[in-house]
Amino acid sequence: MIKVNLVGTGRKKAVKSRVKIALPVSFTPLLLVLIIIGSAGGGYKWYADLSAQSADLDQQIRVLEARKAALEAVIKQDQVYESLKKMLESRVKVIERLANNQISPVLALDHLAEAVQSTRYVWLLNLEQKDAVLNMNGTGTSLSAIADFYSNLYATGYFKNVDLGPSQESSGNFTFSLKCEFAPPRSVARSVQPAAGGN
Repeated sequence: MIKVNLVGTGRKKAVKSRVKIALPVSFTPLLLVLIIIGSAGGGYKWYADLSAQSADLDQQIRVLEARKAALEAVIKQDQVYESLKKMLESRVKVIERLANNQISPVLALDHLAEAVQSTRYVWLLNLEQKDAVLNMNGTGTSLSAIADFYSNLYATGYFKNVDLGPSQESSGNFTFSLKCEFAPPRSVARSVQPAAGGN
C-alpha cells in the first residue's frame, strides 16, 4: 500500500544548542589560589591602612601630650604669679591702711591751731594724742566761746566725733574737756604722707 504525505515535507524542529564551557579540571585550584591571594592582598592593604592610621594617631597623641605638658608648666607659672600678686596686693593694702591711719602731728596741730585762732577767748591748757584721738583740756571766757570752738573744730573738715565734756565755772572762766578724732580727707592724707615720709 502506498502512503501519500499530504502535509508536505516535515519540518525539523530547531534544536537549540546549548553551549557548555567545560573548564579544565586543573583551573579550579588555580581559581582558589587567586581568591586566596586576592584576600591576602586586600587584608594586607587593610592592615597597612590601619597601621598608618594608628601611627598617625600615636603621633597626634605625642604632640598633644607635649602641648599639655607645656600648658601645665605655664599654668603652674601663672599660679606662682597669682600667689605673688595676691601677696603683694595684701602688702599694698596693709601699707595703704597704715598710711591712712597714720596722722601727721604737725598737720593735726596746724588745724587745731586754726580752730583755736578762729575762736575768741578760748585757750588750751593741755593736749594728748593717741593715734588719731586727741584729748584736750582748756579754758574759755564763756560757754558760747566754748561752743564756738566746738563748731570751729568741725568747720576745719579735719576733725570728727567731737565729744565735749561738761564745763565747770572757775574764777569767772569755764574749764572744759574735749575729745575728738583727727581724720583728714583722703585726698589730703594721700598727698601729705609721701611728703612726711620723704622728710
